[in-house]
Amino acid sequence: MNTEKVLATAAPTAFHAGTENCLAVGTRLNDFEITGVLGEGGFGIVYLAFDHSLQRTVAIKEYMPGALAGRSADTSVTVRSERHKATFEAGLKSFINEARLLAQFDHPSLVKVYRFWEENKTAYMVMRHYDGHTLKQIVNKRPKLVTEAWLRFIFKQILEALDTLYRSKILHRDISPDNIIVQKNGVAVLLDFGSARQIIGDMTQGMTVILKPGYAPIEQYADDVEMPQGSWTDIYALAAVMYFAIMKSPPPISVGRVVKDTMMPLQDGEHAGFSSKFLKGIDLALAIQPGDRPQSMEEFRQLLGISSFASVRKSRKGREEHTAGIQAEGLDQIHVLPVKDSSAVKTHRPETRTAEAGASVQAKSGKLLLPMLVVAAGLVLVIAYLASRQGANKPGQTLLAAPAPASTVASVPQSVPTPASAAVAAPVEKPAVAAASNAVPASVATAAAVADKPDPEKLAWDKLKDDNTVTLEALNAFLQQYPQGKFTDVAQARLKEVKAAKALAASKLNLKLAIKPWGTVFVDGVQQGASPPLKHLSLAAGKHKIRVTNPGFPDFITEIEAGKSNTATIEHEFTNK
Repeated sequence: MNTEKVLATAAPTAFHAGTENCLAVGTRLNDFEITGVLGEGGFGIVYLAFDHSLQRTVAIKEYMPGALAGRSADTSVTVRSERHKATFEAGLKSFINEARLLAQFDHPSLVKVYRFWEENKTAYMVMRHYDGHTLKQIVNKRPKLVTEAWLRFIFKQILEALDTLYRSKILHRDISPDNIIVQKNGVAVLLDFGSARQIIGDMTQGMTVILKPGYAPIEQYADDVEMPQGSWTDIYALAAVMYFAIMKSPPPISVGRVVKDTMMPLQDGEHAGFSSKFLKGIDLALAIQPGDRPQSMEEFRQLLGISSFASVRKSRKGREEHTAGIQAEGLDQIHVLPVKDSSAVKTHRPETRTAEAGASVQAKSGKLLLPMLVVAAGLVLVIAYLASRQGANKPGQTLLAAPAPASTVASVPQSVPTPASAAVAAPVEKPAVAAASNAVPASVATAAAVADKPDPEKLAWDKLKDDNTVTLEALNAFLQQYPQGKFTDVAQARLKEVKAAKALAASKLNLKLAIKPWGTVFVDGVQQGASPPLKHLSLAAGKHKIRVTNPGFPDFITEIEAGKSNTATIEHEFTNK
């Protein structure tokens, strides 16, 4: 790719002036010295720093939610108000968890975390410094670099990184052009998860601040159990980033598309240099409904026409885990065959040794010792004749290849083929030790066959244990079928959990929402999501204040008392009439 040539001539890393919340250049944090400010956002500051211990340049991210806290004279971070303390602490905990999570991985396209620690009443994350430009900067300043081949090259790396995360059951949920950096060598890196920002937004009703318009799918706005988030959530964001790279602007906000979809499919437009297959793959991934999108990175890769992922992925979770995964994936290729007929077991044939020895002799003497070969063939014919006189194999006998005399084995040249008669075998009453070592004992084969036989109880329990919609009837049926089974105790525990959950659900109010065209729903001051797609809420017993907002219209406010009934409906239409 021409990435290296284009970005190699780019200007050096630009520093930000920084606000009063930023640490001053020259500040020491353990072994690290701050040398500049790379960026400052609403929830953190990223510094360029020099590691005096290891003599290298790094990037340091500091947890600093500017809306909740500020910098005091002693460089510590102080919460602005006591009422923000719990939110600040929750965000700090999420920041640390993110650092721990990223430190587990060692993938070239996942940001590399070296270490993290708490200091100055906040936390710091030391990362590798990536010398490059965000995808947003490249699209805006170097649009000629953005071709289909280049996007395939860049996003293959990002898709592989996300696939690595999914193998550990981790979603990113914060993909945007600002969160993908392309280094001067062409290696793309997916940056931080923004998890602290998500936690803080959840606690401060700042959903519109958290989600990046145009890149977040509807299930992130809904936060609804009926619209779970999964790989398809990140796939929508990835497709939106590709859309931005081609169109120079993001697609319309997903919530607005639910009401009226104004997005023109890429495949319906004229985009020179882009194939219809590639554009169609992006369009499919931008489907409003999660079920209409590709459901895995592998499926998305195939739709885009991107080559297969690398088979080996490194993770600091340990080589043992990687090895176990390989063994598990290969089990279906390992077969232990039972011995049906002992006569089918063969010992090592001497032809290989004969050829090797013959080649050595021929190299030394250059002569073809045909007389010796004739003698060997005669001996084999005699043995075959004796075998025919003794009759067919008796039950339990093992066929062994007739051994040739030592002198014959050592003298047969490589250029002379072994006669077909050499394959004739003579019966023996007792198998030789060499033959027994190659045979699979019947007891082992039988045990292996039994081990391979599916365990019906385990199969039945495997279907129930991870089923979030499992019913009491299904669990009771399992316990009746296996009252003293291996999984009886865990099944009874699961039965109690389901009963408790069912009793709790019965005491709650199922609030149905019918908002037109759409509105953001708050319950007791806490944001629940946008409706649509949010269709219902589950409320605990008691009175609740419901507020629905839509920019440009007066808020709709009402009260609901849960406990008198199990269901209720709120219908409201924001209109100019």
